[in-house]
Amino acid sequence: MSKVQKIKLFLISGLVIVFVTMAFSPFTAAGRAGPFGEVEDRLVGISEEEREILKNLFTLLQEIEEIEREEEEITQEIELMNREIQDLEMVIAGEEIAFKKKQEDLKQVLKSYQRRGPGSYLEIILDSDSLAMFLRRINILRDLTRNTGELLESLEESSEKLSAEKTKRIEKLLLMEISQEKLRDSLVKKLELKEEMEAFLVSLEEEKEYYQEHLANIQQVWDQLKPLLSEITQEFSRIIEAGNWPPDALKTTFSFFSIKGSIDEKALNDIITGDSGLQEMALRLYQGKFEMSLPKQHLVLSGIFIIEGEQVLSFQPNEGSFYGMPLEPAAIEELFREGYPVLNLKPLIGNNIILSIESMEGYLELQVKPVL
Repeated sequence: MSKVQKIKLFLISGLVIVFVTMAFSPFTAAGRAGPFGEVEDRLVGISEEEREILKNLFTLLQEIEEIEREEEEITQEIELMNREIQDLEMVIAGEEIAFKKKQEDLKQVLKSYQRRGPGSYLEIILDSDSLAMFLRRINILRDLTRNTGELLESLEESSEKLSAEKTKRIEKLLLMEISQEKLRDSLVKKLELKEEMEAFLVSLEEEKEYYQEHLANIQQVWDQLKPLLSEITQEFSRIIEAGNWPPDALKTTFSFFSIKGSIDEKALNDIITGDSGLQEMALRLYQGKFEMSLPKQHLVLSGIFIIEGEQVLSFQPNEGSFYGMPLEPAAIEELFREGYPVLNLKPLIGNNIILSIESMEGYLELQVKPVL
């Protein structure tokens, strides 16, 4: 295991221990059982300053993970650019070969024309034995001059194309340099964060071995949350699409051009309560914000709905917390790597089209275009 990975494991373990302690400390008087009881006992007296430091370190941990993902993406972009540049160089090489060949062809035509001279061509035409021969020689001369003109035009087009390809290549190289610079900046930032974390670990060296004894168990807390949330998200999307809505779930008002509808927070939670796989989930609607939480896991996520299809909404979380710790955007993205919760409202609105969506205090407001 690399040093950075050990740092991550240590921080996750310490942070989860601290915030589990904070979450359940009111119930510890009756005694603590399980593998973390002794750890909780030792951390009950942790100072607010130490808690704040650990929260900051958790934020640093998320930032490091985000930088690593960005670094991987930039590396892939650079590899793609290198392949494109190699392909471009092959095209340019081919164009240069064709250009030189056409130059040589034109050189031969001009040499022939210069060697014979315009008078020679006139003599050949006038020396015709018959009218048919005369016309045939005129046509031959016309074809020769036309082909020379076409060859010149082809050379000009090839030159312009070559110039455009070179310009494109330069632009690609500039983009690659910008990406490389971004990668270097990310690496510098990553190293600075790593140094800060290592410095704090040195100050906790005496406690480090004690925490590491519990790493295997503590790591499971965070790791198990990701597949659990993925399962809950899929189940939530499934039951919404299944359409087990109460009869009065959608309240509507009509106008000439549109329908305004509202879905109560209670209707959403009633559907969840009726599904055994979603009993750990709770939904809240606020002005301009939708909140999804897993109370048992102390996870809270909030964001907005966006229109994904004519009858489909998608929840886009933009902030959240885990055991009271703020989650960085990269951590939220990691939680929803398998996909975001989706509300397929076709069972409620039929083939009508959603025009707008707004979260209000206690309900969701829809503007719908009727489809006859």
